Amino acid sequence: MHTSIGSVVKKIRSDKDYSQKYVVDGVMTQSAYSKFELNKADITFSSLSRILENLEVTFEEFLYIQNEYKHTEKDAIVKKFISISYNNEDKVNELLTMAVSYLDKKEDHLISDIKALAEALLILIHTADQKILLTSVSNVWKRLSAKNQFYFSDLYVLNAIFYFFPLDTMIEIKKLAFKSIERYGDFQDIQRLKINFCVNISLMLIKEACYEEALIEIETAILFSKKQKAYLQRAVCYVRKGICLNRLGENGIPWVQKGMEILAVLEEQELLEMAKAEIELYAGY
Repeated sequence: MHTSIGSVVKKIRSDKDYSQKYVVDGVMTQSAYSKFELNKADITFSSLSRILENLEVTFEEFLYIQNEYKHTEKDAIVKKFISISYNNEDKVNELLTMAVSYLDKKEDHLISDIKALAEALLILIHTADQKILLTSVSNVWKRLSAKNQFYFSDLYVLNAIFYFFPLDTMIEIKKLAFKSIERYGDFQDIQRLKINFCVNISLMLIKEACYEEALIEIETAILFSKKQKAYLQRAVCYVRKGICLNRLGENGIPWVQKGMEILAVLEEQELLEMAKAEIELYAGY
């Protein structure tokens, strides 16, 4: 159960050894704030935001503290979804179990989408049947496509869903997603999503033997990954760059080796195995 907002704010203020006067400077009267700490009065969201700013605590951190230094059940599902490796069956099953458990207790659009995507990912792992995949995610896409603007959670759902669609649709979805990502600036590393979109499209292009187009997506992803210090994605891009160069009649082996060496140094065995499989399937040597 959540501890009351006033009590949590009081605890943070006391732990930081800040006076009430300091915390409410320019926000509200000390008398009104004192009543809030004692849970005898409510305050506006605007006032709470400014108080948290004076306490040097983000709203996300505040909710985490209020929930006894744990993510809420929904936050835990969303964070697992954002960080999950889509080809790891065990982790996808864990995500599905968490989503089903949550939905047994409460209706939620986002968690319903995550559940549908987890189910689709399991289909992808076992059969890769495109018709079944599109059917399984059709409701998710219907909800998203009706929106005029994509928000933070929508963009992560889009990142997971868009490669279930034909290549030309993927490219259009990417364009829409990039416009929304730009609005967020550097908010919570959301710019890294650009890398994911480019990396996913690059593989689809490689599968279609569109190596020049794939190379453009890969070079774009490499630039983004350098800015974001996303070493794993950059390593994957190096491998795929080598594959494309080799297919275009150039020497791509040094790039493949460079990418594989990075993954080996970082001890990313799962990605190493994935890269080896891609090399065997697409490199042509």
